[in-house]
Amino acid sequence: MIEKKIFKEILFSFKLILILIIILMPFLLFKENLYVITSNSMYPNLNIGDLIYVEKKNSSNIKVGFNEGDILVIQGPDYYYENGLNPIFFNNLLNNTPIIHRVVGKIQKNEKYYFLLKGDNNLLVDGAYKLINSSEDYSYFFIEYNKSDAIYVSEDEVLGVFIFKIPYIGYLKIFFPYILIFVISIIIILIWLKLTGYKIKIIKTKS
Repeated sequence: MIEKKIFKEILFSFKLILILIIILMPFLLFKENLYVITSNSMYPNLNIGDLIYVEKKNSSNIKVGFNEGDILVIQGPDYYYENGLNPIFFNNLLNNTPIIHRVVGKIQKNEKYYFLLKGDNNLLVDGAYKLINSSEDYSYFFIEYNKSDAIYVSEDEVLGVFIFKIPYIGYLKIFFPYILIFVISIIIILIWLKLTGYKIKIIKTKS
């Protein structure tokens, strides 16, 4: 009787773990193709919390346009910083934080393609501005905008091209560590309740 009970508890635990694996499997299998929108720069087409799927695409086939251009994911702001852009224009975004913007221009130089990017919700193309003057705390500053000085991003920086999005699911990835801790805690509590024979009973009283 005791062995049968232990077998049931093991089976119950296995089912919970299996459910957790099934939920997390897409994030593990397609880790290199999944990105989460964390800013409003692509609003209203991409919103904070959207999970997007990207794929590789031949640079020569990447479309250009303020409305119909492909949306690229590039490795991060490093390329812009290395080419003279002040980090303040990307809110001091950390290196290797992916940037997801639309292609609005494309040139070919020495058999390599370079792309001009812009967020749909941004007024200006990326990298076409420089800091002229500012206060020490950057509470105010003056910039110069010149589209001809815009920074075109090398095709080597491109991680993928946007294919489709799943709204809100990205929050699972943003808060993944907290969700994982919560789920594991629930599983441990349920297993403990099963093994100890504890039962939670809710009694409704008249007010």
